[in-house]
Amino acid sequence: MRVRFVAMLFVALYVIPLGVAPAAAQVADGDLTMLGLVFRNRFVPFSETQGNPELASIVLRVSELGPEGDPVERYKAMIEGLARMSLGLWDEGAEVASILDVDLSAKTYEPGDRVPVRIAPLYQRDEPLAALYSIQLDLIDPGGAAIYESEPMQFDSLAPMSGQVVVPGDAAPGRYVVRYALSRADAAEPIVSTGRSIYVIEALEERLAALQFENRRAANRRGARSQSRALASTTVLWYLEQYERARSEWIGGAYMGYPVVLNSIFEQGTLMVEAMDFGGRLEQAEEFVSALSRGRDPLRSMRGDLRLAYRSGADRELVPFRILVPEGYNPRERYPLVVALHGAGGDENTFMDSFDGTFKANASERGYIAASVNGRGPYGGYRGDSARDVLDVLGLIQRVYSVDENRTCLMGHSMGGAGTVRLGFENAERFAAVATIAGYGSVEDLAKAPEMPLFMAQGGEDALVPVESARAFYEAAQELGMANLEYVENPGTGHVGIVAEVMAQAFDWFDSHSR
Repeated sequence: MRVRFVAMLFVALYVIPLGVAPAAAQVADGDLTMLGLVFRNRFVPFSETQGNPELASIVLRVSELGPEGDPVERYKAMIEGLARMSLGLWDEGAEVASILDVDLSAKTYEPGDRVPVRIAPLYQRDEPLAALYSIQLDLIDPGGAAIYESEPMQFDSLAPMSGQVVVPGDAAPGRYVVRYALSRADAAEPIVSTGRSIYVIEALEERLAALQFENRRAANRRGARSQSRALASTTVLWYLEQYERARSEWIGGAYMGYPVVLNSIFEQGTLMVEAMDFGGRLEQAEEFVSALSRGRDPLRSMRGDLRLAYRSGADRELVPFRILVPEGYNPRERYPLVVALHGAGGDENTFMDSFDGTFKANASERGYIAASVNGRGPYGGYRGDSARDVLDVLGLIQRVYSVDENRTCLMGHSMGGAGTVRLGFENAERFAAVATIAGYGSVEDLAKAPEMPLFMAQGGEDALVPVESARAFYEAAQELGMANLEYVENPGTGHVGIVAEVMAQAFDWFDSHSR
């Protein structure tokens, strides 16, 4: 069914009462951090290959501003570079595209709900606009069809605006996208187009109320407690917490929800993943509560890809992680375990849902229990509480599942690679081998356990972690006399692509080592 929002005046009248306050947006620290990473990894190499003085001057300007420079000026300089690279030009329209940001008021909706959309400038432009611009909002269904189209919202000045799309009353459950397109009012093609995803769930409020009721009943049930049942219980609490958030704020996953131009770049890649499947995971939470309310342990029979959560002893927060349990898992047998640490900007979903599925595929084919940690946020760095998360998840899995502690391994990418070296060598008694991809620690880390089997992999065209750094780290490991060492360097491969390319080799390394 296709619905068209026929009255342009109706859009204008909804500027205030849509439920998303039309306040100005701002350049967030997280946006700047990610923008800097993408600028270095994508734009700097692009500018070097183009030989264009204008592009070179942007790199120089960003360098002169430095990490402590004015945040807005740093954003302006870096986003201009990315716009020139991704949009192919830099004019008033491209600048407008880089200034405006789009936000939604929630992540989950029911059929028939209105979805308020806020559009606001990240900063004020010094000069008035010379052209008239238009924003189109559409709702895209899981099959890729536009099922709701708003009338274009035209503007000739940069100020907060509000619009909406409406979920049809007969919309099927699933993942939908609110598509935002900016164009000049007289142009047929948009300057930029990007989206924010939502989940449509039938009878959501009723199901959440029932879930809360059943969970209270399960909590009051007397009976033997186990680590496994306790983990299932904290997982349900985390789910309830996430669904409460999702009804009042938009929740983005790894590499999602960034300002429009940057977000459109991530949409073209493979790293952008949802925080979770809000429809399917609700069913999993209901299964957990149903079992717990009957005095049963749901984890005893569940196999495959599970999203679990525990309560951290550091601050009592509920912290999620992902675990892949072999389909033929038998608690009377012992299974090798590999724990994966994501890079900057990632989360517990990155290894499970990115890198062409190679992490899960290798773990499944070889009979591993595989886990990926949250790391207490996208930039935790695996120090302090972020490091504790890794060891907490490791210990929890070893207590709940039948793990061969002599075949427990650690791996990571980029920031997670540096964390792998630091934590792996500091806790060498807990790991049989480690693998680091495009990320390295210090020689002092290596010296703590030079007998640790270490696999290293590096892309020759990595713009974030120069190949020279990887080679130097490998040479330092050799000078320490580390006999159990392998280094793989793939020419022509960048910072992200290297992960999928060497995943099988990393698992070969794990297969061949035990304590």
